[in-house]
Amino acid sequence: MAGLEIKEKREFHLWRWFFVLLFVALLAVSGWYAYKWYTTGEMPPIPLPIASADPRVNESDVSQVSIDSYTVPATHPRYISIPKLGIEHIRVQKIGLNANNLIDMPKNIHDTGWYEKSAAPGQGYGAVLIDGHSGGADKTGAFTKLGTLQSGDKITIERGDGKKFTYSVVENNLMSLDEVNTTGMKQMMLPIDDDKEGLSLITTAGNWVPKIQQFDQRVMLRATISDQ
Repeated sequence: MAGLEIKEKREFHLWRWFFVLLFVALLAVSGWYAYKWYTTGEMPPIPLPIASADPRVNESDVSQVSIDSYTVPATHPRYISIPKLGIEHIRVQKIGLNANNLIDMPKNIHDTGWYEKSAAPGQGYGAVLIDGHSGGADKTGAFTKLGTLQSGDKITIERGDGKKFTYSVVENNLMSLDEVNTTGMKQMMLPIDDDKEGLSLITTAGNWVPKIQQFDQRVMLRATISDQ
């Protein structure tokens, strides 16, 4: 009987240590995937309560009344339309630089932002620079399908005074954040054709990286103004 009792105790200890080791292993694996997500944005194969998009962006709907009543100075871009993507009269808001000295993004996922230091539509030279969100935690953004545009596709900017300017896509590239910061943004600030006014559109792509609070890729589209 004594031998049986000792055996039962040993079996109990073995199972207890098995579950302890299993729990520790699960914690280690979860911690590793959480670290990879934090530093690279790579989503883990196991379900973890983590974000895959910028949690700071405002995803509230913009009413048609707010869109129709939206006004800007006469020479500033007011709306952007991209027929191929079904985009019509998306608001364009003036933006500057953020706290990190980078070009800011519009606060609402359904709006776009015109960098105030870039060219104005109809200026005749330089490049109009507009950015927008591709998506958020629950909703798609104004530029969610920007990467699908091809050479020759049309984009129209309407100014505050009602004048419209149409641009034709010349190139549409996907760049890593490193490429964007080294050469990409310099290119986007210049027209792709030195003899014509340009339009540059940017949106986020790739993985949301919590460590740097940014996506790790960008869609970088360049267009040139069509003959009016």
